[in-house]
Amino acid sequence: MKKKGYFLSLGAGKNQVPLISAARALGLEVAAVDKNDKAPGFAMASLRIIESTFEYRRILRAVAENPLPTPIIGIGTRSFGKATYSAAYLAEKLKLKYASTESVLKFSDKQILKETLAPKGIRVPKEIPTSEIKAKSKSFPYPWILKPSQGSGKSGIQLVESDSDLKSISNLTSPKKQTKSKVSANSPHPETWLLEEYIPGPEYTVLGLVDQSDFHLVNISLKETSSFPPFLEAAHRLPFPKSELEGEIKMLCRAIVKATGLKNCPFVAEFRSDENGELVLIEAAPEVGGEYLADVLVPGYSGYDYFTNLVKLLVGEPIVPPPSSLEIPKKLKSQVRFDIPPRGISILKSWEDFPANYGETILLNQNLKEPGSKLDTSLGNETRTRVLCLRSKASSSEEEWNGSVKNRLKAEYEAR
Repeated sequence: MKKKGYFLSLGAGKNQVPLISAARALGLEVAAVDKNDKAPGFAMASLRIIESTFEYRRILRAVAENPLPTPIIGIGTRSFGKATYSAAYLAEKLKLKYASTESVLKFSDKQILKETLAPKGIRVPKEIPTSEIKAKSKSFPYPWILKPSQGSGKSGIQLVESDSDLKSISNLTSPKKQTKSKVSANSPHPETWLLEEYIPGPEYTVLGLVDQSDFHLVNISLKETSSFPPFLEAAHRLPFPKSELEGEIKMLCRAIVKATGLKNCPFVAEFRSDENGELVLIEAAPEVGGEYLADVLVPGYSGYDYFTNLVKLLVGEPIVPPPSSLEIPKKLKSQVRFDIPPRGISILKSWEDFPANYGETILLNQNLKEPGSKLDTSLGNETRTRVLCLRSKASSSEEEWNGSVKNRLKAEYEAR
């Protein structure tokens, strides 16, 4: 790489390590920011800034007060939400490549994003009007879904399947409780909730890179979730089984990028197919997104070095375009799968060892919780206990192989 200088990493935790490692491998020095002085990414950083990634003004002051032998030439984060706004703010102040604060703010509230995209012809879930909440006869049939406008990690999501369910959440759906969201760079969003139609169809996760304003598709995975709310992520599977939808998904992602003005950033989106096969956008964000997808599943399946190309994009170097699905061997299959505890509150007792079959390569096998951990599925993805990523070259179909993987991933729980 021709450019030399510092890469500013907002975050130095374990999830940031692939981003920091890629920057170092490209010959860049790293300035890392994290409030945890023992964050593992600090071991690879030349400059360590002990600060919350949300405190963008303090980070700017710290950078200004520490003269560097070479300039900061790029900025990025593996994190989500407020950290992406910090990256955008700092990029503007330091004159670096990144999405603008204006475009990032459009993604910071699901309601604002829907209002931005719906007029452009991008299908989003229909909002349930407040008049429906008290109506005896519902114009919108159940189920409905209630979720926080600024939520992440599936926390707070609730399914409304009956009038009795609706009564139990009436304090959140009451018009008096519904605060109008305002985009402001100087104040946090008030807590707001969205009540929407529930789209029950299959779900697809899109990873991409936005180079300048051009959208590059990295991959589309079939996503599995728990059968119960808050719909914890259970698996991401490749290859994408609905190849006939790939062109339409690319077109929709390009439309989202254009409508929001995104440039020079990662991109993640989730779509569902409704009962008519129409694609509905569930979520989108200028983030890396998808745990273990960009750093384990993508390189393990297609060989694409996501983080090296992300760093190149962020410092203004040419990237290698992701391979098309036609360039990947037809028999190759891969997935990242999580073990999810039973609905409600339980205690993790033990796991069974995962036995690999002929033709399989285990890319990652990691315990996320210790035996004896108390688990509450209402808290979202953080209650998952184990992650496994593997690929297979066996001749069996992807559906057959997926069933085999699920049957071999076993754990014992005690209900509480």
